[in-house]
Amino acid sequence: MAPFTKVFVTGITGYIGGTTLDLLLKKESTNTKYEFRALVRSPERAEQDIRPLGIEPVIGSLDDVDIIQREAKNADVVLHFADANHVPAIKAILRGLSERSVGDQRRKRPILIHSSGAGIILDPANGQYKSEEVYLDDDEPMFKAIPQDRRHQDVNLEIRSQDLVGKVDTYIVAPPTIWGRGTGPVNKNSIQIPHHIQLSLRSKQALQVGKGLNVWSRIHVIDLGHLFIKLLEHSLEEPQESGVIGTLPKNTEGYYFAEDGEVSYGDVAQEIAATFKELGFNSSGEVKSVDAENAADVEKYLEPYSAFLLGSNSRVQAVKARKLFGWKPEHKDFKRHIHEEIHRQFNLPQN
Repeated sequence: MAPFTKVFVTGITGYIGGTTLDLLLKKESTNTKYEFRALVRSPERAEQDIRPLGIEPVIGSLDDVDIIQREAKNADVVLHFADANHVPAIKAILRGLSERSVGDQRRKRPILIHSSGAGIILDPANGQYKSEEVYLDDDEPMFKAIPQDRRHQDVNLEIRSQDLVGKVDTYIVAPPTIWGRGTGPVNKNSIQIPHHIQLSLRSKQALQVGKGLNVWSRIHVIDLGHLFIKLLEHSLEEPQESGVIGTLPKNTEGYYFAEDGEVSYGDVAQEIAATFKELGFNSSGEVKSVDAENAADVEKYLEPYSAFLLGSNSRVQAVKARKLFGWKPEHKDFKRHIHEEIHRQFNLPQN
């Protein structure tokens, strides 16, 4: 009987991690038997939401680096879905994986799959223009040219370190705007679209940053979860012989985008306005433009991070996942999601 693959998970109560683990636990056909342990802050959540899934909870937070290092040291795989900017936690994970002792029945090289974000390529557009630059995840020179002070880079550079090659197989998945209801045990909500709607509800009018011309790539959370699972399955199939690295891009080249089309945040605002009119919340059907460089406007209409979320450009293409393991996103009805999210926030029945 094949041994269980030991997996340590962070962020299992979150939107992405919870959905991915839900899909993985429900997957009927798999060549791998898993044994899961998951970091959970709340003992109540651990007993109520995590243990019933057949996952052993480990009580702690990302600041508990000794716990994280110990768990990583005892794992074959770490799925890191928690804070993409927490440097001490990722260092603890990598220390633990690097210190892991290899038994006869276990992988010679452990695996880290890390959930990052397309925030690494944001620009300060403030809604004033659509960027012409589209980042492809198989364009390694483009990645190397990204400044080191960009968002997520401090963590990403730790994971992409040349020193880990041949010792720990590392992979980074970077989604852009994520939409759709999650299926995990706790958090089922995304950030950007609900935040856009919340700001508009507070102002009683659909809002956009600047001219609303900025564009983000987008991906449904379930399609994203399936990408993580495919990457996990293919990474487990990589050869383990000494000195043989395999063909799946990893470590310094292990960066994967996840996307299925694009969205203009001006178009999102128009959909919000149309739904507000349909519901009788604001009969004008108009969109209010907010100047992100005007302090009074920002204070009145936005939150400190709103221009970052709703006014920037982040255009990417997921070349590797489609080409290397046939990943095909299936969820397409983004406009319907906007309407359903507004109904949810109004506590109205879904259409």
